[in-house]
Amino acid sequence: MSKNIYVDTYGRSHVASKVLSSGGQGIVYLTEEPNVLLKLEWNPITQKIEKDMSRNDKFDNIRILPMLENTNLTLPQTILKDVVGYTMKMLDGMVSFEEAFSGDDYELPDNKWINSMKEANEYLGSRLEKYIATGGMRKRLNAFLNASCVLSKIHASGLVYCDISEKNMFVSADPQMSHVWLIDCDNLSFMKESMKKRDGGLHSPGYGAPEIYEDKGKTMYSDAFSFAIALFWELTMSHPFMGSAASEMLDELDMLDAPEEDYTCTGAFAWVCDEEDDSNRSVSGMPIEMFINTSLFEKFQNTFSENGRRNRQKRTTMPEWTYVLAKELDHIVRCKCCQMDYYGNEESFCPWCDAENSVIKVSTYKIVGEIKKFKWDFIHEISEGVINVPLRVVEGFNSNHLDEKAFRITCVEDGIEIDDLSNQYDFFVNNSTDRQIYGSTKFDSMKNIILSVIDKRNNNNYLVKIEAK
Repeated sequence: MSKNIYVDTYGRSHVASKVLSSGGQGIVYLTEEPNVLLKLEWNPITQKIEKDMSRNDKFDNIRILPMLENTNLTLPQTILKDVVGYTMKMLDGMVSFEEAFSGDDYELPDNKWINSMKEANEYLGSRLEKYIATGGMRKRLNAFLNASCVLSKIHASGLVYCDISEKNMFVSADPQMSHVWLIDCDNLSFMKESMKKRDGGLHSPGYGAPEIYEDKGKTMYSDAFSFAIALFWELTMSHPFMGSAASEMLDELDMLDAPEEDYTCTGAFAWVCDEEDDSNRSVSGMPIEMFINTSLFEKFQNTFSENGRRNRQKRTTMPEWTYVLAKELDHIVRCKCCQMDYYGNEESFCPWCDAENSVIKVSTYKIVGEIKKFKWDFIHEISEGVINVPLRVVEGFNSNHLDEKAFRITCVEDGIEIDDLSNQYDFFVNNSTDRQIYGSTKFDSMKNIILSVIDKRNNNNYLVKIEAK
């Protein structure tokens, strides 16, 4: 039998065609079958495929774990014979976060601002060029929001993923889409078991929580730590612990048996933006403060500070990440001039190129008696395409409804059109007529459009203000 052919327990043959990802415990292959992947375990020391068949029992156990419905996890489908591994399904058009945000094989933007940036600083300009090409902050926040929802569901089931990295999180290759699935779930286990498991601190290099290096077991808090590393790394294009002190230490080491970033995660170094310890300031050259606003910074500080490194329970949890990522995603504005994303406000001046951008703002208030309580707001650049206003703007955040919309806005000459209304609500124009609207409705002005919205399920009342800035 060819070394590239693996047979499962049902007698089906699978041909490994291309390495998709590799980590501390194994390697994932594409196969010649559409949407089928192979995961093979290997010995990280000998670099050989494991053949102790008793190790395959855990994959059968994973398949019957109590998972919440609609959780985007590629669980084992069939178990392999003669080697330790299994097959799993994969969706079309998806790539790892690592590949999606690398900028390789993506069409690069051609605009005057990027060209001038490259002339002034080739390193910074080239990295920002790839950042734009791969969907900018909007794509990254959306992808990590979806991933955080999957992980939140896992944790709510009492389970721990155990090996989070950008190699194991997959997203739509299209820069405009952000569907997410997690692969490589063979370490998935109940927290009461993963806390006791002593596996030598196996992890994806560069993503481990400090306690993992000390082989103290894995919890949902170590999952959250690994997730925060990946999020910070992709948002800022720099590792949260790869700073000046870490660089000095690495310069003194002659031989490394893992990526440099892995040596910085043990808890020995402050994180690069630490408010109380500036010994390990970033040397990446990237303007980190342009990618992280106050709300996100607080969550990173809770996780990466000395308190968070030493005390797992102090870290930002996955549900907390989910909420803050949704809030910040709904404030992202894409500059019409430089194409960089930024956290928008009512003035909407781009912090990158100083251009002023026209934005549309949607604010929702819940009506309780005579009291109007602010609920959510959404800011988006005015563009030629449609603007999908997410359902959470009206009903509040719900991780099960991430891709659902309350309504759609299309900017037209001297006004806007609203259509594709959610069928869970009744919409009325809040003026002297109180006219209910259906289908597509044209408003001749972009100023002070107010809608009354009634939830059909519970008769809750809301006010939705739409205005251009």
